[in-house]
Parts: sequence; structure tokens; C-alpha cells
Amino acid sequence: MKGVRLDHATINTDDVAASVAFYAHFLGLKPGWRPNWSAGGAWLYAADGDYPILHLLETPRSDGAGMFNHVAFRGEDLPAYIAKLRQARCWFEARPVDQTPYTQVHHFDPNAVRIEVIFEEPLGADRVTSDPDIAPGRGILT
Repeated sequence: MKGVRLDHATINTDDVAASVAFYAHFLGLKPGWRPNWSAGGAWLYAADGDYPILHLLETPRSDGAGMFNHVAFRGEDLPAYIAKLRQARCWFEARPVDQTPYTQVHHFDPNAVRIEVIFEEPLGADRVTSDPDIAPGRGILT
């Protein structure tokens, strides 16, 4: 279907500021206009975007965490992105997508939501991962 694209993803968060900082650091997303709703949150825009591609909704954390699996973004400069993850000491796994020119990088945001970033660049290996002493979990900037 020509013209179909991901409009946005919505992520619940109990720490809007940490989530805004995470997406600004790793993906260059910037907070922008958002309707004046009673619930807190933020709408994040790509640097040259004219619509929000990620909605953050302030919600208390609960044990019944929903069925959300992951959200995927397109990225550029695979080596620089992996370097950012290593510098932040975030767990990640990068692997090529079979029979395509793409590499997927998976990691987590501060809300333990799985993030996938797709690069149209070869990985040059079957798999690249974070240091073995870093466990999967929340990606928190220090």
C-alpha cells in the first residue's frame, strides 16, 4: 500500500523528563506542541518533522504492564549509534536482517520498552552486543 507510514507510537511513562532526555540523546527527537490535556506527557518530533512521531503519556507504573512489544525507528550512522549505546552503558543487540541490506539494533528505554532502530548499513558481523556484564532492562542516561 503506497504512502503508508508509521504515524506515531505512544509509550506510557512514569518519568516524562527521563524519557524526553533518552529520545533526544539517542534519536534527536525534540518536544513540541501538544494539546492541553489533563494527563501529563510530551509529543516528540523529528528534527525536521512537522508532526509528532512519538507520544509520551504520564502514567503511574503498574504490574499489569500491557502487551506493547516494541517501537521501530529508522536511523543513520550505525557505528555512531552503537558507540552512543556503549558510552551510555545500555544493553543492546545488533544483528543483520536476513536477505536485506538492513541492520536492527534493539535496546530499551527508561520505561523498559524495547526500542528497535533500523539502519540501511551492513553490520559486518552476525551479531554485536553490549558488554556481557550489562543486563537487559531500562536504558537510563547517567
